Amino acid sequence: MAGAIEELGDTLAATRKRLLAAIEGVTEEQFHRRPEESGAAEAWSISEVLAHLLAHEQMEAERIALALAQNGAPITPSPPEAHEAKARAGRRVPVPQIIHGLLAVRRELERILSGAADLEASLGRAVIHPQRGRDTVRWMLNAKVIGHEAEHAAQIEALRPAVGAPALSAGAASEAREQR
Repeated sequence: MAGAIEELGDTLAATRKRLLAAIEGVTEEQFHRRPEESGAAEAWSISEVLAHLLAHEQMEAERIALALAQNGAPITPSPPEAHEAKARAGRRVPVPQIIHGLLAVRRELERILSGAADLEASLGRAVIHPQRGRDTVRWMLNAKVIGHEAEHAAQIEALRPAVGAPALSAGAASEAREQR
């Protein structure tokens, strides 16, 4: 079972490494620049994507802590407009502050997980979401933290040329994807 825990930790580290690689070499102005809008949806800037990731991981860390403390605790979904507002905040906040927040919330998540008496058993603990039902710690980590971060790292990789940042080289992009 320790192998599964180590693999989870390795995957958390790899997705964070991919995200940091995706923003390497991007200027402050490029972070805040929105790409040309395409379709009906308004495209986010890289800083908005990062602010969204920060808010989302903070929420998931709180839910994971709640599941570990009180298995089966009910949660209230956050309204979609709250996600949008937190993402928009990324246009006003200096990017180093957002990155510092991402690093801090990941350390907090790791602290929460390391505090579990039996982490393997604790991965089955859950919160109760009114629409989805039982959200286990394992599912929240894999889908809502790791999967979500990987999705947005890919989004940032694709956004780079649209905001004037150099595209990642084929080798760097491939290496970043393989880290997940």
